[in-house]
Amino acid sequence: MPSSRFNVIPEVHSAADPAAARIRVPFVRPALPSWEAVGPAAAEILASGRLTKGPFVERLEQAVAARLGVRHAVAVSSCTVGLLLAYKALDLSAGSCRSRRGAGERCPVDSMDSLSRFGTVRSGGRSEPIGEVILPSFTFLAGPAALVWNNLRPVFIDVDPRTTNVTPQAVAAAITPRTVAISACHNFGNPCDVAALSALAAEHGLPLVIDAAHGFGSSFQGRPVGGGATAQVFSLSPTKLLVAGEGGIVATDCDCLAHFVRLGREYGNDGSYDALFAGVNGRMPELSAAVAISSLAMLDEVAERRRQIASHYRRELEQLPGIGFVESSAGSLSSHKDFSITIDPGRFGMTRDSVRRVLADRGIETRTYYDPPCHRQTAFEHFHDRARQLPGTDLLSARSLSLPIGAHVDEAVVEEICEAVATAKHS
Repeated sequence: MPSSRFNVIPEVHSAADPAAARIRVPFVRPALPSWEAVGPAAAEILASGRLTKGPFVERLEQAVAARLGVRHAVAVSSCTVGLLLAYKALDLSAGSCRSRRGAGERCPVDSMDSLSRFGTVRSGGRSEPIGEVILPSFTFLAGPAALVWNNLRPVFIDVDPRTTNVTPQAVAAAITPRTVAISACHNFGNPCDVAALSALAAEHGLPLVIDAAHGFGSSFQGRPVGGGATAQVFSLSPTKLLVAGEGGIVATDCDCLAHFVRLGREYGNDGSYDALFAGVNGRMPELSAAVAISSLAMLDEVAERRRQIASHYRRELEQLPGIGFVESSAGSLSSHKDFSITIDPGRFGMTRDSVRRVLADRGIETRTYYDPPCHRQTAFEHFHDRARQLPGTDLLSARSLSLPIGAHVDEAVVEEICEAVATAKHS
């Protein structure tokens, strides 16, 4: 059952949406800190009149950096903005990195040969992407969007359908002289192999940017995910375990990259009112930071509760033929930002979409991540080489079904959902 420390906020649906009105079990509800936890900070912020660029953002950054074991945690308005600014910062950092990591140590960004290839070329009076970034197609659309906004070309690769994450082998096979960076993600909160990907990136002189939107609450060998890459970028939106309302964190050990992300969230203005480069308004509000600070105090409890619910789902569903699960590597703990299964229609006897309709008829809301995958989406399909087959991605997009998880899902809800899945098989 949800802890008394949590406020479980019901989803609000439009009365004009009859499908929404039938939902009894929403897909997700955030576990929010209580008003008693947040209220004093909110009162302090409102009394000060300082709603942005204040001490609560700084406190959040310090607390997150300490938890993740990184030099910098830069708070931004969203994970998407964090990705946008991270790639922009890599371009700006080329040849100018000022990190000082200790005697004999070089900043990883400063040593990356690929940074000289960031940017664009002019062709026929218009800008053309010059750099390519390798990333999975089975990911949220913010990843390739951040590349396109930086005039970089996404190169979509396949994922391992067991883990839903990219493999170092698939990344290595896609590297060309045009590659300027590698991106991966912790899909559904399942940690990707950052150590192996980082070693591969270093071998080729490439930065490694991890879309860690699902990462808070995940760990590898007892340490929270967040270090080991050029940057890891987290989300603090309401579907995540660490909640700010809306917000993101750019985690990095590079002083220079952090510096440019901080400038970038302020329009590129260093305080002189002279934009040094074209930035954005990427600031996190003080009230959001206050919520996130209280949410951070709950994170371990929220993550452990999700792991318990995920284990209960698995015990109930693994008895059914044709149901598959996301597998984690040894030493990894998933945040279970989502609890996703796959449905093999040949063995189960029904397609994923048919099962989803049965659950919807019983008022159970689900999601089908990521269908369509990025390489088949209108905004990005023209970047994809159709000769490059992505069978694991296509299989997952057709079979993956994410079931409700969050502060509102207890053992009784799990059993009801699993019973509905089993009933669908025999209907």
